[in-house]
Amino acid sequence: LVANSALNGGGANGGTLVGCIVTGNSAPYGGGTYNCTLNNCALTGNSAYIYGGGAYVGTLNNCTLTGNSAKAFGGGAYSAVLNNCLVYYNTAQAGGNSFASSLNYCCTTPLPLGGTGNLTAEPQLANAWHLSAQSPCIGQGSYALASGVDIDGEAWASPPSIGCDEYSSGSVTGALSVAIGVSYTNVAVGFGVDFQAMNGGRVS
Repeated sequence: LVANSALNGGGANGGTLVGCIVTGNSAPYGGGTYNCTLNNCALTGNSAYIYGGGAYVGTLNNCTLTGNSAKAFGGGAYSAVLNNCLVYYNTAQAGGNSFASSLNYCCTTPLPLGGTGNLTAEPQLANAWHLSAQSPCIGQGSYALASGVDIDGEAWASPPSIGCDEYSSGSVTGALSVAIGVSYTNVAVGFGVDFQAMNGGRVS
């Protein structure tokens, strides 16, 4: 789901997403998704004019939220339930990674006041949602909260990794692509522009 916009949920509103990539979408509430259930999905580069750059409300399991932004609250997620999720490098006026959300077995910063199994270590990503071999997120999730397969169609380990990717060293093969994403292409001098590395394929 790429480069869509809406009043609520730029990428999706009120649905169930499994193994999806939600990127470059925008909305006042829920730049990426609004009131959705997401399993094993990547949300990156989405923006909300008000709340929830990546996700507004909803339940996210084994998802990776990076590079999302909100003008007000919850750059990554706002008022959502996140399990086994990697929520890092998101920005907002308040709650850059998450705001008013419940997190369990998540990698984010700062450490949530509640929940269990959360960690704040830098995730050491290979790209916007793939883990590198050195990532502290490997083997830190809860198997009871994982379902299906990871975003690449690989089985979850026991315990699973945090985020949408299960790192498997022997399967990092195939074509690669490299690009740079930008939030705006024509701006006035001095206007801040966000750049994002967009590395595709099985990046290690």
